[in-house]
Amino acid sequence: MKHNYKIIVLLLAVITAVYTSCHKLDVPQNNQSTVSKKEASVQIAQSLVSIFNPEHGGFDFKAGLTIPSDLTMNKKGKIRIQSVNSTPECGAKLDTTVTFSLSDSDTSKIDLWLKVNYQLVCTNGVPSGLTARDSLAMTIVSGEVKADAKVGQNLTLTSLNPGVANSAYSFDGPVNSYAKVTYKKPSTSEPNIEGTFNYTFKSIIVDPKKDPDFITGGSATFASRGSIGKNVWNYKGTIKFLGGHKALITIDGTAYTADLLTGEVN
Repeated sequence: MKHNYKIIVLLLAVITAVYTSCHKLDVPQNNQSTVSKKEASVQIAQSLVSIFNPEHGGFDFKAGLTIPSDLTMNKKGKIRIQSVNSTPECGAKLDTTVTFSLSDSDTSKIDLWLKVNYQLVCTNGVPSGLTARDSLAMTIVSGEVKADAKVGQNLTLTSLNPGVANSAYSFDGPVNSYAKVTYKKPSTSEPNIEGTFNYTFKSIIVDPKKDPDFITGGSATFASRGSIGKNVWNYKGTIKFLGGHKALITIDGTAYTADLLTGEVN
């Protein structure tokens, strides 16, 4: 399996979404938000885009209950699944750690640490469940900016029709991420940014055959805090997945509809 709110958009300009241990990741607390709920919902929507899009280095939910057989990384730091085992052995496990370092110059480098742990279970010889525990930390330095990112997940995937190949499945569990972008000379247009996003997903229904609308239902709770320059946010809320690559993000009683492909919010 493979693994933008404006923080993530900016981060992805020099870094790809990544994974760290599923402990809560916090920046200093500030309970008074000066970033609006609408702007915060954009941040949440864009982080969901990075979680569900394998092109951003995320877990490839569209691949179904499979285990990757070849992990690679390109020069932009994107983790790619070169191949998956379409007929994996029941009880198969993948437990490995990957480190990657690339330096083009004194001012341009990537350092990455990744640990993946997958375990597959079967019913009547057909994959029916998967546990996925990923941890990754990455630092990228490019010119005048440094980006640090950590993301982690601890997910349990369960077939909705055990014993039947390529069935829809549900997943539950936490996904927690942290991002920090620091400029040598921060400005109003290029402020320093730091944020955490802690999700707990509940009964998310995935139908791999319905790409790009493979998430058809389920819900999540979230807590997010961070800063953009001198402005801060600290919000909690809920997410309802509506199907049709849409989700309803609710913060303090106000709901916003998010596009899970683009991260746009209405």
